Amino acid sequence: KVKIKMHPARELYHCKLKKLLPPIKFAFAYGSAVFQQQNRPKGKMLDLVFAVDDPVQWHTLNLRMNPAHYSGLRWLGPNPIAAIQRYPAAVYYNTLVKADSQTMMKYGVVSVEDLCDDLVNWRWLYASGRLHKPVVILEGDAVSDRDEEEDPDNHIRRIQSALTANLKSASLCSVLLLSSCDAHVFTAYELFTTVAGLSYKGDFRMLIGEDKRKVDNIVKPLLKQFEELYSAPLQSIAEKTPDGLYRKRDRVTLETCFDQLPLCVRERVTSGATLQSAISSIVMSSSIRQSLKGILTAGVKKTIVYSAEKIAKMLKSMRT
Repeated sequence: KVKIKMHPARELYHCKLKKLLPPIKFAFAYGSAVFQQQNRPKGKMLDLVFAVDDPVQWHTLNLRMNPAHYSGLRWLGPNPIAAIQRYPAAVYYNTLVKADSQTMMKYGVVSVEDLCDDLVNWRWLYASGRLHKPVVILEGDAVSDRDEEEDPDNHIRRIQSALTANLKSASLCSVLLLSSCDAHVFTAYELFTTVAGLSYKGDFRMLIGEDKRKVDNIVKPLLKQFEELYSAPLQSIAEKTPDGLYRKRDRVTLETCFDQLPLCVRERVTSGATLQSAISSIVMSSSIRQSLKGILTAGVKKTIVYSAEKIAKMLKSMRT
């Protein structure tokens, strides 16, 4: 019998983290510690996002089980923490947490409701943006026959449906953005750098604190994974030619596909924004507010350490 090797992030989650944390409905790992980026050493910090049923209940339990994960906000209690979590982009991060003797992690907590809202409507293009790229699903990756008993509220099914909608939206927006530049045929690299770049358009952190070639570094080593991830969502939007290029289907235009765009993008386009500026405005607003919130949730000391590491990476990338 062939033993299939489990991804290290998934192994860490199921063998250690899951036992140390309150119940989680859906979880994924992302970032450079999960998929090594081009021209970069493997990331030292494991980035995770946990979707939970009831944030107040979850933080109540986690404060008892893992109080050291929190900044000084822990003294406020679970209700204020859950209220802060709801502030855009609806994710509460605990950072620089020791996962085991060799691994540091940063984990974000989001409600199932807010995760689905972001995936379907691009309310903040935050968690949804991370899920535009290949990730490792740690929990809730399949709907089993037992889910009606284990998941009476159908949260896993809702998340799976929302994940599909998110990938379809990313496919559509990327093809429309490329075709607006008179590109009706494009390479896989052009398509997937556009996909991966959606959640960075307007992100103020790209001005300071992030590698300027971040999108290229993500996409180049993961082209095969991107093609696999978007094989189904792209079928009705672009066809793949025999020579491996992608061609926009004739019926796909902003006018004919407008109703298929995420709600928060449609609202901005209706108000006169271009597709590009509509996406950028969502990202800019949520990235600024989430980063400001991060100072509170991480605490001053951890914020300084984390920010210093980010800026060091950016400066290093500028020298190479």
